[in-house]
Amino acid sequence: MDPKNILSQAEESDLQLLMTRIGTDVKHRRLLIKPFFQDKDKSMSGFVTNTRFRSIFDNQKLWITDKEFYLINKRFQAGAANEINYVEFDYVMRHFSGDRE
Repeated sequence: MDPKNILSQAEESDLQLLMTRIGTDVKHRRLLIKPFFQDKDKSMSGFVTNTRFRSIFDNQKLWITDKEFYLINKRFQAGAANEINYVEFDYVMRHFSGDRE
């Protein structure tokens, strides 16, 4: 992992709270978000651009602030600076939404 992408203790704590909030919302609304990411991933690489990721969140009414988006982007950044690894994000989100213990 690139040292500039490592979260500080405060950022890690903020991300934990964010993932808990989103996970609870996903669970209560019974959302499956991975298919939306897969639909936008034409190359089937497991990555989507930051803007597509954010637009999927907005379309699913998963409201996050710019700071929260920054934390997600920093933690789940793919190889390119403008891409997010949605496969890893979904894997972690399943823990917070109760789909995986």
